[in-house]
Amino acid sequence: MKWIVKKADLEVYRQKFDGKLAAYAEEAKMIALPLPKYYILVLDEEKLHLIQLDLDFNEKALQTIFLHDITQLQFTGVLNKKLSIRTPNATIKLLIKPMAMGIQEEQKRFLARIAQMAK
Repeated sequence: MKWIVKKADLEVYRQKFDGKLAAYAEEAKMIALPLPKYYILVLDEEKLHLIQLDLDFNEKALQTIFLHDITQLQFTGVLNKKLSIRTPNATIKLLIKPMAMGIQEEQKRFLARIAQMAK
């Protein structure tokens, strides 16, 4: 079982999905049981890919959200950032940790772009 997402992992997914930015996120949950879902987020000019990972951090599922389909984007939190993405079909709540070991720069760049989009 792998426990850490590395910069190289983000780069692999960023290139695979032709994105500008990539970050690691978890499903935002009040209680950690069962374990949250883990995601790599890849953002480009038109869409956001949510790549769900299994416990070994292998690709499990893929969801693509076109940016023009997002009806509401909420961005909150002091240390860990909670991102709520609402589309006509679903609401997705994610937790992004900007101080994740080894990928702080990527996390902060992604969060800055999301904050800009949320305005």
